[in-house]
Amino acid sequence: MGHKEERIATIKKREDSISRNKTYLLSDVCHYLIHNTNYWSSIVYPPSFDPKNKHSSFLHPYIEVIKNIGFYDQFRIIDLEGKELLRYQSNLGQKMELAPLQNKVDSEYVKQGLNLKKGEIYLSRINLNREDGIIEKPHKPVLRTVGPIYDSLNQRTGLIVINFRMQDVLGILTSTRPDGNTYVIDSEHNIIASSIGDKTMMFEVNKSGDTLDSNLKKLNERGLRSRKDTTFFEDGRVWSLHKVLMTNGELNKSAAYLAPKKIIQATEWAVVREMPPEAISAGLWPLYQNFIVLHLFSILALSGISYGFNKYQSKKRDLFNRIEEKNKALLINQESLKTINDVVKKTNQRLRVKNEQLEQFSYLISHNLRAPVTSMSLIIDVIKKEENEENIKTLLPKLHILSDSIGRLTEDIKEYVTAVDYEDTELQEINVYALIQGLRGDFPELMTGLSNFKIVYELQEWKTVNSSKYHLQSVIRHLISNAIKYRNTEIESYLVFRSEVENNRKILYVEDNGLGINMERYGDDLFKLYKKFHRNISGKGMGLFMVKTQLEEVGATISAKSIEGKGTKFKINF
Repeated sequence: MGHKEERIATIKKREDSISRNKTYLLSDVCHYLIHNTNYWSSIVYPPSFDPKNKHSSFLHPYIEVIKNIGFYDQFRIIDLEGKELLRYQSNLGQKMELAPLQNKVDSEYVKQGLNLKKGEIYLSRINLNREDGIIEKPHKPVLRTVGPIYDSLNQRTGLIVINFRMQDVLGILTSTRPDGNTYVIDSEHNIIASSIGDKTMMFEVNKSGDTLDSNLKKLNERGLRSRKDTTFFEDGRVWSLHKVLMTNGELNKSAAYLAPKKIIQATEWAVVREMPPEAISAGLWPLYQNFIVLHLFSILALSGISYGFNKYQSKKRDLFNRIEEKNKALLINQESLKTINDVVKKTNQRLRVKNEQLEQFSYLISHNLRAPVTSMSLIIDVIKKEENEENIKTLLPKLHILSDSIGRLTEDIKEYVTAVDYEDTELQEINVYALIQGLRGDFPELMTGLSNFKIVYELQEWKTVNSSKYHLQSVIRHLISNAIKYRNTEIESYLVFRSEVENNRKILYVEDNGLGINMERYGDDLFKLYKKFHRNISGKGMGLFMVKTQLEEVGATISAKSIEGKGTKFKINF
């Protein structure tokens, strides 16, 4: 086999792997949506179900949960005549709120949903959202899942319809390096998403029917219509097509996955990769290096996301089970209504916190991994074009620097996972003064008698608090470290711990007279990940984010006030 044939074979193998892995992602997303809808469909509803009036108390705990689920765009209950009985709608991913009811009897997904049997879930097409028959602007791609609902007499009483925003998912599927194009197509020849922006969802806008160009039509005839995956070289291009199969992916194999009896799809999807001639003519060595590097990073990212996703699913399932058990107790004994509602509110709060933590974790994986990957790709592109071996050698150390950056990111991920996954969150009575004293040995500055820094205790109101010792130790350690690091070296610095009681809740104030923070400029980012506010002082920007995360793990909250040049005052509510 010649050099050119070897290069084409390598490219075909890589493109085959990329398109197949993208189908696994879309399959997992679909199963995640199916899992959610099947949960709501499996609930036993009261006879003559009326969600807004007679049975609003029955639905209340569940509604409190969905209000804060950020990936829902719409949550609706529709009767057997196609009329909406209940409609919650998200505003650009914010908290879901009640919205005006509509008649959806002419919608394709409602017609299909009314034909579903018990335990079946309908998976719609991916298309632009319509309200009252008109395409919503700005355009919003959505995927709908539909499930029938039954009452305690086993009578079908309506449908659950959930809309999911697909913009971010489609963006991930079509994201690619500059050396190729990516398409997501359906079995009706429509381009659902594309790395070439002017081709995305055009079939919805201009009603032109078949939107595939001649090359994609040929590929469709060769792959999608024949129900076969295919990768081939033709007319100077490498094409790879893989269908999205509901049997693929990892989520449907998880023990936490709530599988329906049957999934009915409105269409089938496939992921297409196109490698143009100019990319194929490039050198084999940089192509091979790029392939290895990106796959290593993909494995790291997918492993982190898979771990966080499965952990979140397991905890969410557990929380939903608790809500259902408490709701049954509510119907049996009305006298326990107040107690159960309090438990539901606390459970809902923990679900919201876990969801925010998962979003931060995904941010850490996707956003912070993007920069070193892009930089490494650029260096490899330079090496690919460079003919002088000496110049190539000068670029290799930069690859080591990027490798170290990935290593530091991995350590940050391990630290974050340890914090949110620490199982020993049992509350116990903790003496705050003794805990702080025990931490002094962690700071050489305090042990050696830092001349211009002291810790002041004003714990007259209370000295002990119920909390997790592990999490509270970590929080206090971060706050002491910050006070020392960002102290004003020109004056005598102090850190005050003061206990107070406000509205029957214990409050711990932690106040210093250090460098302070410009709250007008940085206030919204204070507790966010990788945010630094003093460029001349070293740090990773994780400290206050970890403080907030660990306090939320034990049901506490933190806020702050700060004046630049005068100091910062933290308020911890237990």
